Amino acid sequence: MYRFILFFLLLSSSCAVYAQQKEHRIAGLADAGKDKIRLRWSPASYISWEMGNKYGYTVERFTVAINGQLVTKPQPVLLTPQPLKPYTLEQMKAAADKDERIGIIAELIYGEKAEKLKPEAGIGAYFENQNQNDWRMAMALLSCDLSINAAKSAGLFLEDNNVKKGERYAYRISLAKQPVNLTIDTAIVVASLDEPTLLSPPQELAIVGADSTVTLGWLTAFNKNMYTAYQVERSTDGKNFKPVTDLPVMPTGPDKAGFSYYQDSLPDNENKYIYRVRGITPFADYGPYSKTVEGSGVASVSDRPVMDTIIVIDNKKIQLRWFLPGELSKQLSKIIITRSANGKGPFEPLATLKSPVYTFTDDKPLGSNYYRIKGITKSGKTIYSFPYFAQVIDTIPPVIPTGLIGKVDSTGIVSLQWDVNKEKDLQGYRVFRANGPKEEFVEVTRVILTAPVFTDTVTLHTLTSKVYYEIIAVDKNYNTSGYTPYLALKRPDTIAPSSPVITRAYRSDSLHAIVLEWHNSSSEDVVKYTLYSINAKDSSRKTVAAWDTLNKREKYTDTALQTGNTYYYELEVADDSGNKAKELSGDIWFEAAKRPAVKNINAVPDQDKKQIVLNWLYNQPEVKQFRIFRAKNDSPFLLFSTLDGVNRQWADNDVFLGNVYKYKIIAVLKGDMKTEMSKVIEVKY
Repeated sequence: MYRFILFFLLLSSSCAVYAQQKEHRIAGLADAGKDKIRLRWSPASYISWEMGNKYGYTVERFTVAINGQLVTKPQPVLLTPQPLKPYTLEQMKAAADKDERIGIIAELIYGEKAEKLKPEAGIGAYFENQNQNDWRMAMALLSCDLSINAAKSAGLFLEDNNVKKGERYAYRISLAKQPVNLTIDTAIVVASLDEPTLLSPPQELAIVGADSTVTLGWLTAFNKNMYTAYQVERSTDGKNFKPVTDLPVMPTGPDKAGFSYYQDSLPDNENKYIYRVRGITPFADYGPYSKTVEGSGVASVSDRPVMDTIIVIDNKKIQLRWFLPGELSKQLSKIIITRSANGKGPFEPLATLKSPVYTFTDDKPLGSNYYRIKGITKSGKTIYSFPYFAQVIDTIPPVIPTGLIGKVDSTGIVSLQWDVNKEKDLQGYRVFRANGPKEEFVEVTRVILTAPVFTDTVTLHTLTSKVYYEIIAVDKNYNTSGYTPYLALKRPDTIAPSSPVITRAYRSDSLHAIVLEWHNSSSEDVVKYTLYSINAKDSSRKTVAAWDTLNKREKYTDTALQTGNTYYYELEVADDSGNKAKELSGDIWFEAAKRPAVKNINAVPDQDKKQIVLNWLYNQPEVKQFRIFRAKNDSPFLLFSTLDGVNRQWADNDVFLGNVYKYKIIAVLKGDMKTEMSKVIEVKY
């Protein structure tokens, strides 16, 4: 199996995340969902992979646009306070019980690695060594593409839940630390909740039967960055489908026409079998199914006609040329040229030719043509070529749609309609929307509309009083008309004021208080502000301040607090029509006293195990972490290890005879409250 996967990778049909490799860089993808954005990335070289495993990755988010308006100076928000690194070997062993692909990652990262060789060791040995390392990386990245858990374990996945509709984000993914004398380029990906990732079904699925086998072919060239692998399913009744393999299918690399192929073994040649295919993304999501095709095995004729040349003559005629491989020219009695308007058929005969013959000209082609060669053997059996596509180029676009009208009701439902275009090859319409006539219009149709009507939903809680629409027509060759003049529709007058923005909310130990700072609403019709305090413990709520707009207050200090409680604040703004908007702060844990230091620390050297074991007692509640600082001989103390708050013991395995080691400990409590530093304990090892 692994040889087959490696062959697939070498054909450049590998995982979408690193499909276009470039030395020493990181490649990334984003997947926008309903309320979150998922990120995947991969190193594009073995050196990049090694450096990522060593130093980890950092991810930063920039808000580059809000409601279609560019942000002038986007500021980075660090999403990874600690660099994302692969799990430790122990963590991977535990996680591998639930996902076997994590076990593959563990073996490829922590297992026995190929010895690094230089070209001086011999050019053959050097390239073999490089191939082994590239194979290890390719197998690890492929496992990540097929399992989100595996991607998490390798430090190649992040989910951002702190995102909002109406905002566009740019993510920068980079190494946490650049290696010496080498630069590894970062990855930049852009995503927005308003533009969710849409998966398309595999196109132009076709089937050709042979002796106890069928070969499936479908277009992969246009979605090679969308899908890593595929699931092929088979049915005998068209209702109950089952995968043909336990593992995902990786078809051959695309040929010149953009098709990839997969061959399935059949139980017999007598029954018809129905197939469908769907793709698997680098986020381990399944796309929609293709249309179904059906076929059966064909008694042994080892070869079939192969169309190798299609020539469009003066954009009026289509000439077909083919060859008959092997002994086929002697086995066939006649050749029938068939044609259909789509790849699924039905295929109608155009001409019957006595074999052997190798060319045919269609004097009256359709706009879109699928040709298939039907061969009749001298024994009366039938064989087929794959369908081949050709078209007479249509460069004439439809006319601009006319008669565009619409309205917005009190709930924000938009109803649009317009006159029907008269073109015979019309495929449909696409609708575009903007919040202003000078803004960029963004498409709101997910599929091409076949009828001249469209229903949209817009928010009424916005400062823009109108919404704008344009429409274009599309023919079956995807020629597009010009845009209609924009239609401006007025929103119902239910617009709430713009929300204030809380810029800071923090505990001030010196004031024994919580301090809030904000920017007031930019709406001109605001008449009142009200500030509420909510105790997160029991959700009790109270008004702490209220004022009108004559008071330009943008700061408040709350001293009516109880130590040990968590608070958050709601700042509400109301306009003169009674419409309201609000802004919430984050949670602030109020703690005004320092907690005692960690005591009763013991340090015991164990020369048999080559370690120093520390243990301690600490009975304060809600301990998040213990941070251990170490100094060797006369060196300064450095943060050496961070432990989970449930631990009360730690072993230092990085010790050598003849040295003096010193330790001290800080506990981190809820709300990131830190205790005083413990006393120093010293051990001679």
